[in-house]
Amino acid sequence: MKTVFVTGANGLLGTNLVLELLRRNYAVKALVRDKKRFIDYTHPNLRLVTGDIRDRDSLEKGIQGCTLAVHTAADTSQKHLKLQDYDPINLQGTKNILEICRAMNIQKLVYIGTANTFGYGTAREPGNEERPPAAPFTRCLYAQSKIRVQEMVDAAARHGINVVTVSPSFMIGPYDYKPSSGRILQMALNRRIVFYPPGGKNFIHAADVARGVVNALEEGRPGEKYLMVNENLTYREFFRIITRLTGKKPLMIPLVRPALIVAGCAGSILRSLGIPTSLSVNNMKILCINNYYTNRKVLSRFNMTFLTTEEAVRDALKTGPFRATLKY
Repeated sequence: MKTVFVTGANGLLGTNLVLELLRRNYAVKALVRDKKRFIDYTHPNLRLVTGDIRDRDSLEKGIQGCTLAVHTAADTSQKHLKLQDYDPINLQGTKNILEICRAMNIQKLVYIGTANTFGYGTAREPGNEERPPAAPFTRCLYAQSKIRVQEMVDAAARHGINVVTVSPSFMIGPYDYKPSSGRILQMALNRRIVFYPPGGKNFIHAADVARGVVNALEEGRPGEKYLMVNENLTYREFFRIITRLTGKKPLMIPLVRPALIVAGCAGSILRSLGIPTSLSVNNMKILCINNYYTNRKVLSRFNMTFLTTEEAVRDALKTGPFRATLKY
């Protein structure tokens, strides 16, 4: 039985990944900063280890006895004011993992990137693994951070580390206790009025990403990058899924681009004054585009099937801070 070291194990993807690995008969050493934050779950092949990806000593102790690794941990905050704010976790943390995997002769590392390090497209011509990153994401601090890290991962692959990149789009699913991406559900959950932006994005069930990561661990080619994406939906279509599942009929009001840009300007002013906020002109521009991708490569490479976004929302609403009353 092979043992897999997983960083960021108590996050949305990390938790789903740990469960998927155990289902596929792997042993798992799951790195967490606080064992109490992991789900109430025990398994004979699961061992929680306390540590921090910024601390090489705890990483080296945690990875002992493992032959494979998956690096899911990342700082995804939209409130940081400087690119360097992401460096301790995203840049230095990934550098630590890469160096330790080399030193410990780990057979394969799967690095979790983000779809936004690739260029998006339209519904008719969605983005793919061959497109370079595009604005407005090239002006987004989080995306810039992940682009820098991806360049480091690519360089490591060229220098002999067996590392594969899996880049998910917007994940929805169970065990999002923080919540992270699940905060988008709160924008429509049990509200009488739902405001929705004019753009759209690609959504994927977190459990599908977990399955794709294990597939990449087993079949991914060294140095390859795989977009793990599924359904392209407008925000209106996405919020309609939530209201349909909960049986609510809120008033749906579209937000126009000029209003979003004005709100973004206010946020940018606050940020220039050193006040952390996710509001910014660039983030509002992101809400106005159709941020769409294709999963053609993983369908061909791993012969995967995908759950619908409706199933992802339903599963998310059964767990964590949501626990909504489902009608369907």
